[in-house]
Amino acid sequence: MPMDEDAMFKALLNNKPKLKPPVAKEIREAPLQPSKAHATPVRGSEDAMYKALLHSKPAPPAQKPQVRVEPRYEPVQPAPQAAVQHEPVVITQVSPPPVLKLEPVVESINDLTAMVSQMHGLMKTTVLPVMILILLVGIVVLIKMPS
Repeated sequence: MPMDEDAMFKALLNNKPKLKPPVAKEIREAPLQPSKAHATPVRGSEDAMYKALLHSKPAPPAQKPQVRVEPRYEPVQPAPQAAVQHEPVVITQVSPPPVLKLEPVVESINDLTAMVSQMHGLMKTTVLPVMILILLVGIVVLIKMPS
């Protein structure tokens, strides 16, 4: 049963508890009770302050009755199609890819091929014969060794 806002406001005003202001005379007449925090030998320490706060904690306030308000849901109306505007689509021409100069790459590949050929020739003429000679000398030394 939904209520309009004016009726809810009036109901809240009628159900509001009336608070009495505290009388200053009653507060003055209350006897002071010595707290246990002052009995500690070190005043101003963290433990003493914590204990003083625990002993002087005020009582929790009384809870007020809560009035439950049911939210109202209103259906969302779609926007009229005449109000929806479409931006025109702009077709741009794709630019051609940049022209790449391949001459430096081709020169690098040719230089690399020449260097590999040089190393192959050097291995063929010097390193391989020297290794074969060392192998043969090692075999001859092993055979001629007296046991």
